[in-house]
This record gives sequence, C-alpha cells and structure tokens, in this order.
Amino acid sequence: MELSGKLLGDALSPFAITAWRFLIGGACIAPFAIRKWTLNKIKISTSSILKLSVLGILNVVISMLLLQLAIYYGKASLTAMIVSMNPIFVSIFAIFILKEQVSKIQVYGFLIGFAGIIVLVLGEKELFLHNFINLPLGVLFALLAGITFGLYTVLTKWAVAQYGNLITNSFAFLIGGVVLSIINLIIGQSMAFALSFKTIILIVYLGVVVSGLAYVLYFEAMKELSAARASFYFFLKPALASILAFYFLSENLSHWQIIGMILIMLALSRRVWIYWILQRERDKS
Repeated sequence: MELSGKLLGDALSPFAITAWRFLIGGACIAPFAIRKWTLNKIKISTSSILKLSVLGILNVVISMLLLQLAIYYGKASLTAMIVSMNPIFVSIFAIFILKEQVSKIQVYGFLIGFAGIIVLVLGEKELFLHNFINLPLGVLFALLAGITFGLYTVLTKWAVAQYGNLITNSFAFLIGGVVLSIINLIIGQSMAFALSFKTIILIVYLGVVVSGLAYVLYFEAMKELSAARASFYFFLKPALASILAFYFLSENLSHWQIIGMILIMLALSRRVWIYWILQRERDKS
C-alpha cells in the first residue's frame, strides 16, 4: 500500500487517493455483501448504519487519510515501519474494549517486535534531512494512523461478529469514502486525475486489492484468531515494505534497519513456532 501510494506521486492528492481507494474497494465488496444480506436476512437498523458510519469515518477519513499523508510527506518504508506498531495498540484496545487475554508468549513477541521497529526508526539516517517534503511530520502522521487503525481493528471485530465481514466493510468503506469525498469538495481538494495507464492501475490496485481483498482477508482471520493475534502479522509489513521500497523507490536501508527487520522476523517466527507446538500438544491430548 505504501509503495503504491508513493508511486502515484503528485498524480492525486492524499485526500483523493484515500477517497477513491475506499469507494472502489467498497463497490467491489458490495455485490457480495448484498447477496449475504439477502440470503441471511440480516436486519440493519438506523442505529446499525450509524455505528458502521462511525467505523467508516474512523478508518477512511481519519486513519487511512493520516497514513496517506504520512506517505506523501515522508518515506514509504519508514511509514510502513511505524504503522507496524499497530499490534501494540490493538492489544491495548483489545484488553480494555474486548476484554481479551494476552498470553506471556504474545507479550514477549510484542516486545521483540516493538524493539525491532524502534531500531528500524532510529536507524533512519534521513530523518532530519531535507530529502523528503517533511519526514518528521510524516512520522507523526504514521504514528497517529497506527493508533487509530488499532482502535478501528478492535471495534470492527465486534461489528463483523454482528453483521458479517462483507457487510461491515462494504458499508464502512462506502460511507467513509463518500464522507471524505464531500470533505474534499468543501475544502477544495480535487478528486480528478489524469487517465494514464500507470495511475489507473495503481488506483484500481489500491481499491480492489489493498482496500477490498486485503481487509476482507484480515477480518476473516479474526474469526479464527483474537484481534491481538491477527494484528501480530503486521510485524511482517516493515520488512516487506522496506525491501519493495528499496527496489522500486531506491529508498536505502541502513545496517541498523536490517537488524531491526531481523528482530521483527524473529518475533514473528518465535510466535508462530511456539503456537504450532502448543497446538500439536492440544491435538495429542
């Protein structure tokens, strides 16, 4: 997502990119959501629409707009690193809102992953240089995006349990996209863009794959996993984003950032390995 958003460059403003990707994503999911709504005869009241609207505004207008602004002002790879702190915020919100229990193994994994992300950020040599529009501001926006997406993840787990994955995300995406589009018109942010092959491909990818398919898969995982455990796989994000940004955007990594990525991978592999062992023991018993 960060790579695609950066590759769009100045073709669209961060406001327009965010609005379009969720309008497209919501529209792609809508036929499947309507089918499930009809078959399962799910009742959606005015109160339900208001709740889904709040989720859509929290995700699209606040969290993902902040993320796109972070990419615009800063560095794609560094933004991905900071947003990957999301599992920490998910765990905190899940404890207080969903009353989820967090195991010692998860805590150790979070600490190792968090340490890796800190090393990644502190290892950024260009943090206070002028190679980007405003890298420190981008860091702030990325941090706020991670916190607000953590809250959205926890609240959406509840909504998915009540209305289903497809209906929840389709409603939230479309409402959030429409609200942001209206805001764009009010503040004078153009939604128009040049019809070039590159721009269309990137917008469609951000809408269909990143905003449509990826969200559905993420919340499908939450049906089997806790919110904290599902969000743990965000620790893969900085490593993948940094490698892609290196090849496609020539964003270089320092030795410390490589060490940070290794720590993150160790945190994830340790968590998966221990979980697999425990699962085998339960199966035997």
